[in-house]
Amino acid sequence: FDRVLYAIRELCNITQQARAAFQYATLNIYQASSRQQQFQSQLSSNIPPTSSTIALAQLQSMRQQK
Repeated sequence: FDRVLYAIRELCNITQQARAAFQYATLNIYQASSRQQQFQSQLSSNIPPTSSTIALAQLQSMRQQK
């Protein structure tokens, strides 16, 4: 019976870790898409983009090439 309890606890730990990893991944995707929208809106409004947005765009293009 102890083994059953142990297995259930292990399963709970694994599912919690998977959920945390999934939340982290979706958060990263959301942040990246919002940054991309910011960069595109700056381009369309003809405001010279800051160096940070240029660096972000370069990072995103590097990620997409992989």
